[in-house]
Parts: sequence; C-alpha cells; structure tokens
Amino acid sequence: MAGYREHVTVSGLLGVAYGAAAMFMFGYSLVQACIAAVLTWISGMLPDLDSESGKPIRELFGVTAALVPILLMQHVHSIGVSGDRAMLFSLVSYGLVRFGGAFLLAKLTVHRGMFHSIPALLIAAELTFLCYHTDELHVRMLMAIGVGLGFLSHLMLDEMYSVQWDGAKVKLAKSSGSAMKFFGNDALPNGVAMGLLLCLTYATLVEADIVRDPGSTPAPDTVRITADLQDAPPFRVAAEPRDTQFQ
Repeated sequence: MAGYREHVTVSGLLGVAYGAAAMFMFGYSLVQACIAAVLTWISGMLPDLDSESGKPIRELFGVTAALVPILLMQHVHSIGVSGDRAMLFSLVSYGLVRFGGAFLLAKLTVHRGMFHSIPALLIAAELTFLCYHTDELHVRMLMAIGVGLGFLSHLMLDEMYSVQWDGAKVKLAKSSGSAMKFFGNDALPNGVAMGLLLCLTYATLVEADIVRDPGSTPAPDTVRITADLQDAPPFRVAAEPRDTQFQ
C-alpha cells in the first residue's frame, strides 16, 4: 500500500499538470487553473480519511475542514449573508467538519472500506460540482473532474503498490482489489454510499440541465392553458343561445 508521502507527491504533480492543461489547452483563467490544481492535489489524499489516527490524518482533516467553508461561503454570499453571520457560519462549518466529521468517520468507517471505492470517487466529484458556486457550467465541471482525477490517482496508486515482485514471480498482497471496487463487504456502508450516490447524481443532472426538475417549471399543458386564460376577456356573451334540450 502506498504511503502518505507518495500520495501527496503524485496528486500534487497531477494537480500541476491538470491546472497547466486547463489554462494553456482549454483557455481557463490562471485563478481557475490554480484552484483546480489545488483541489486535485487535496483530493488525492481524501481516501485516507478513513485511516487510523495519526499526524497525516489530522493534517488532512484540517485541510478538508478549511476547504469546505470556503466552498460553502460562495453560496452564503449569493443569498446576502455577510459580515458577522458569514464569519459565524465559517467557524461552525469548520468545527463540524474538523471534529464532528472525524468522530463520525472513526465510528462508522473502516480503513479500505467504501471510502476506497469508485462510488466514493463519484460522490466526491459530484459534491464538488454542487458546492462550487458559479453560473459557468464548464468551470464547475473543471473542478469536479479535478477532484475525481486526484481521488482516482490515490486508488490506482494503492492498487499498484499491492503488486509485489519477487524475482521473476508476481505476488498480490491481501489488499489487492480493495481500492478499485464498487462494493464493500458490509451491506450498510454499501447501501448508504449507493443511496447518497443516487441522490447526488440526480441533483447533478438537474443542475446541469440534463434532467428537468419537476418542481421548477410547469408542465406544457399548464403553460398553454395559463396563456389562453390570460388572453381571454373576463366574460363573453354567446352569439346565439345554446339549445340545452336533447333532440
């Protein structure tokens, strides 16, 4: 299994390459490319949030706890919350992620569980897409893909380190296959991960205007009837009286 230093190095180099490609090949701004590079670097360490306690894990939780309020503050400012209330929101968000998140993960997860999986990769990318506040869809995609790439580098590196060379023979460690997986051994974490993935996927498709939100726009028949009523006069007298008797 790759160590913390290897994951930091690989994801950092990948982040630099991804940010450079975003700016020079796809025309993103320098600021956007730098943010994407940092997100790629940080996401390369995210799967180790379920590891045993230690200095690298504390550092990772500190970085994650600082990053979450920054992303959420964009939404807070967009609804007019600023000043002291915005500062209070940042402090509460940091405390919840830094201490509450660490406590819940320690109780509910095990190392190499569903945090080391393809569904966890998709969840992290979709959360980034939903939390990053901008009207430009391609910018949100840039950030989400960067998080997915960094997360994927961690999983792939763990799988590569599970292959052991013994002279001319190749041996697989017990951890082989535990990173690049879709399901774990326990039903409850699998169900929670898949349920969360389905909800976030639906929300992402709605935000990307791929799936129509049924509560945001009226049905076509409703639009037509409403338009007809607006154009109609308040009352109308029939040209000829109707014969209501049966022939």
